[in-house]
Amino acid sequence: MRMFFVFCLATLGMAQDLPQNLLGRYRTTAANAKGVGAMYEFKTGGVLLIRPGAVAPGVYEIDGNYMVLPALKAGGPVNKQLIDLSQPGRLRLLQGNDVSMDLSRVGKPPAGKPTVLGEWVGMKVMEGQNLEMRIFFYPGGKSLFLLPFQTQQGKYSVEKNTMRITLPDGKISEGPYKATGNLLTVPSVRAGASTRLAKY
Repeated sequence: MRMFFVFCLATLGMAQDLPQNLLGRYRTTAANAKGVGAMYEFKTGGVLLIRPGAVAPGVYEIDGNYMVLPALKAGGPVNKQLIDLSQPGRLRLLQGNDVSMDLSRVGKPPAGKPTVLGEWVGMKVMEGQNLEMRIFFYPGGKSLFLLPFQTQQGKYSVEKNTMRITLPDGKISEGPYKATGNLLTVPSVRAGASTRLAKY
């Protein structure tokens, strides 16, 4: 009984060592030249999910019933797509008669008439694989496109201002971490000393 009590105290101590403001979903603030970055999800119990993939902040504009996106290639025409919000919790974007995106809303919709604002999820086929894409449309014409290629489950622990990340292959990254508002700096699991993340 005494050993069980000591074990419970130790478990509670470990849980208290994990700052609550650290929990949540983050993405790298800088992708490489190919637009590849990573998504991090810090969960309770020291579980860390790392998802390498496409991380692409962008812009959009609403013109009547159309969404205007940047040109698909440099010097090309604007990418103008018809917005279909006729079904609750669903957003379809159409180029002519073709559906370019078929998305489902995540969470509750904003109050008022149907809007593209919020978080959406859908499927995208890449190299024969069905991958889950996530798109955020923010007020003011900002957007964020996330497409994880895979998910790796690792572990993390925090002691004072130091974070230790252990990857599935046993690789360990350890160094200072800093949380400021929605920004988080953690020890890098790839190259460099640290990785800068932003909450989404």
